[in-house]
Amino acid sequence: MMRRGDLVQLNSGGTKMTIFNFVKDLPDPSKEYYLNVGAEENDIVCKWFVGTTLKKEVFKPSMLKSVF
Repeated sequence: MMRRGDLVQLNSGGTKMTIFNFVKDLPDPSKEYYLNVGAEENDIVCKWFVGTTLKKEVFKPSMLKSVF
């Protein structure tokens, strides 16, 4: 089971990301925003860096694998 702070990667590979939160656990304004743009409560918010730029995106749990 994935938890906040876990290191994950897309099943297809790519950049390692950190689980920031689950949509269901976000504060109401953020949660409502993501639900209104098509996310589901069990989706995962990940953050990662590209150079010095912080990126953030929501992924379906089935798209991610844990990395150690």
